[in-house]
Amino acid sequence: MLIRKTDTEMIRGYFEDSSGLSGGFAEEVVLPENEKDVSEFLEEASAKGNFVTVSGGGTGVTGGRVPFGGSVLAADRFNKIIDCFEGGIIVQAGVPLDEIHRAADSIGYFYPPDATEQTAWIGGNIATNASGARSFKYGSTRNYVKGLKVALSNGEILDICRNTVKASNRGLLSVGKKKTAIPNYEMPGVKNAAGYFSKPGMDLIDLFIGSEGTLGVILEAELELQKKIGPLFGCFAFFEDENRAFDFVAELKKRASRGFDLLAIEYFDRHSLALLSKKYPNIPKSSTGMVFFEQEISPKIEDSYLEAWAEILDSSGVGESNTWMADDAKKFQELKDFRHSLPELVNETVKSRGIPKIGTDMAVPAENFDTMLRYYREHLEQQQIDHLFFGHIGENHLHVNVLPRNAEEAKTTKELYLKFVKMAVSLGGTVSAEHGIGKLKHDFLKEMYGNDGIMEMARVKKELDPACILGLGNIFPKELLF
Repeated sequence: MLIRKTDTEMIRGYFEDSSGLSGGFAEEVVLPENEKDVSEFLEEASAKGNFVTVSGGGTGVTGGRVPFGGSVLAADRFNKIIDCFEGGIIVQAGVPLDEIHRAADSIGYFYPPDATEQTAWIGGNIATNASGARSFKYGSTRNYVKGLKVALSNGEILDICRNTVKASNRGLLSVGKKKTAIPNYEMPGVKNAAGYFSKPGMDLIDLFIGSEGTLGVILEAELELQKKIGPLFGCFAFFEDENRAFDFVAELKKRASRGFDLLAIEYFDRHSLALLSKKYPNIPKSSTGMVFFEQEISPKIEDSYLEAWAEILDSSGVGESNTWMADDAKKFQELKDFRHSLPELVNETVKSRGIPKIGTDMAVPAENFDTMLRYYREHLEQQQIDHLFFGHIGENHLHVNVLPRNAEEAKTTKELYLKFVKMAVSLGGTVSAEHGIGKLKHDFLKEMYGNDGIMEMARVKKELDPACILGLGNIFPKELLF
């Protein structure tokens, strides 16, 4: 039975997400119980031209969940694990990541994507092609989606299995009863979550992954699980010389390319450490940079990995007093809590100042990473605006958080962000490596694909959603559709 809620006070929580985008509103929130409810609701909405925003867990940071009119279609009651078996799990869109991890663990498997926010719902992760720290080894959500059940805006339900529907030599994709040509642009060769997926011969399922609720409503997913890995070894290495930290990262990447089984490589700059030291005063005072890495302890190295790492760290100028190591569950949780404290402390700073932050999500090719980093630093230090760098340096993907103190700095920060975007694009990078575009990064996506590329996305949208009701304002401006 479809539940409809219209009391503004009761449904206000559906008008926001973790982006801080304000002003959201809707006439109603609908909570379907099954796919029949979804199908009938969408068919009715299309006939009436009623806009529909799909609502997940609210952890997104680009405003994709925030509605501006129409109805909110909430996945709250699509929260069941349908089946969990060797090598796979079938879940509804509203199942949180931590439940998927627990279910997989109970049968000796694990779900590789390790997004930071474990309360995020899987439907939202698929809709944005989310990733996390371990994407260095395992890649993004896309790699583990074997099947999707999707409702189109006309109410048609599609069961899509990977490797069953592919684009023709002419670039045409069959989408249920419809056909569309794949978008005509070339994606950057880096970790990417910006805009619609497009590659010659692409799989239909990949068009919906990362489409941010604009092409269909994800109802269910079949996900690939992998056999549970062995014990893990993790280490925070603190460096007094930042250049040696970057040399150490280069050494880690080199070893990974030779079969060294590294799951994650992350970096935290001196500004990140200064903020963290407010909560963790035991951080070595002279540190100017920190590298985190994580490795599986396989049986063949269990007797030698500590000695090997001690040698590597020592040769990189890191003494025992400048490392925090973990090789059991309790210590790993402590390291995880430490890592996750940084965004929490950033948010506390933002809240105390009352000025929104800017958080970048760009990645560039490895050969251009140093150029991008220098560009960030030169401009931020010239403006003397509070900032910090942290994130997935193993994939040349650092988050730059800029923390303005007043309205004037906020204006300058927005101007800087656009300069950063243009630089990243000129270096062959992406404007969004893992968070998506949502309603906040339209101009950045246009810098990446140009007006022609954005119009290609709008074309695909109109072909699959002729009434143009789904996810208006996500990925590109709604004005392009009418």
